[in-house]
Parts: sequence; structure tokens; C-alpha cells
Amino acid sequence: MKKTKENKNRVSGLPVPTIRRFPLYLSFLKVEKNKETKYISAPEIARELHIDSTQITKDFSYINIKGKTKIGYETTTLIDAIEAFLGYYVLRKAFLVGIGNLGIALMKYIEFSNEGLEIIAGFDIDSEKMGMEINDIKIFNINKFKKHFDKTPVDIGIITVPADQAQKIANSMIDCNIKAIWNFSARPISAPDNIIVENTSIDSGLAMIKWKLKIDKPLIYKNRIL
Repeated sequence: MKKTKENKNRVSGLPVPTIRRFPLYLSFLKVEKNKETKYISAPEIARELHIDSTQITKDFSYINIKGKTKIGYETTTLIDAIEAFLGYYVLRKAFLVGIGNLGIALMKYIEFSNEGLEIIAGFDIDSEKMGMEINDIKIFNINKFKKHFDKTPVDIGIITVPADQAQKIANSMIDCNIKAIWNFSARPISAPDNIIVENTSIDSGLAMIKWKLKIDKPLIYKNRIL
């Protein structure tokens, strides 16, 4: 299988870090809107999110939003522009494979509905989970994945299975001509160039935190500094 060729720095002309910052901006702006903040400036956002104000201004320029001198950005307009840019107004349906603790947590995450994502079915190999419903999402046998996809095609496949099973599940999704795969397993998956792949590793995030803690305060273990 041909591996995905991913430009790590840009996606469709936009820097990847910029795209990853937009949800952070959005979350902050919604809090400000709830506080009835009508206008907010780049320096105010920078102070709260610890991002350089020049970078914030540049990020917003990619979605053609400009602030007003001495006033800043209109909060509601900025929220609408970011949501439109991220595609939150377009509902994307998904199947999730792997009904463990992480899979269940994702199925229970209510904010997905506000972000344009709806998980409509879950799949697993455990026969005891068949027929269960989590947050009104029914669980089926993984062998029924293609049958359900043919009946109700979805755009996104979410993988929350053990690392050694991730590529196998991804291959099944690819065979169904799924458009995008969101992989939460500890092992990156590969896919043809026409399929969007987002590998999200919780393990690597935890490893980075623990490594930084070790460097900051070295641990003593059996008379050795770790």
C-alpha cells in the first residue's frame, strides 16, 4: 500500500500550526462571547493564550478577517468566520472502531455535535458489546463494518483499537472508500494519497510530559540518576 505523502508544514497553502491554533482561538472566543464581550483585540487574545499577537493577526488574515483600529475584532464575526473555515457548519458522520475506554469517551463527548461531527455507529470484536448503546450510538460487530458503510456511507473512520490492530482496521476502512481516518492508536497508519489521515497519539503526549518532568527534576532510582 502506498503511504500517505503529507506536507508537514502546509495544507492547501495554510501553515499547519495555524490550522491547529484555530480551535484554541474558537474555544477562547466562545467564553468571551458568553461574557458578552463584543470586541476583542489581538493583544488581549495573546495575553490569555500565550501566543504572539503578531502571529494571531497573521492567522486571522488567512480567513480574511481584519480588526478595527483601537477596537479589535468583533467577537461574533470572528467566531462565525473560524467555524466556517473549519467546516463546523457541515455535518460529517463517522464510524468508530474500538469500544474501549477511549472509544467510549469519544462517543460520549457532546461537543462533537457543535463541531460538525456525528458518530453514528460503533464497532468492536467483543461479542458482549454487540447491541449496546452508548450515548444513543449502537455497537455492532466489526465484521458488519462494510455492510453498514454500504448502507450508510460516512466521511470519517475513527480508530481507537490497540496499536497492532490499527493498520488492519484502517485497511478495512480504505477498502470501503472512506474519505478520512482519525487514528488514536499508538501506531501511525498509512493510506493512499487521496485519503486524509490524522494520527493522534496520547502516548506521545504523555511521554513528552514525563520526559520534561524528568529533565526538570531528575529521579534517583537505585543510586542512579534517571
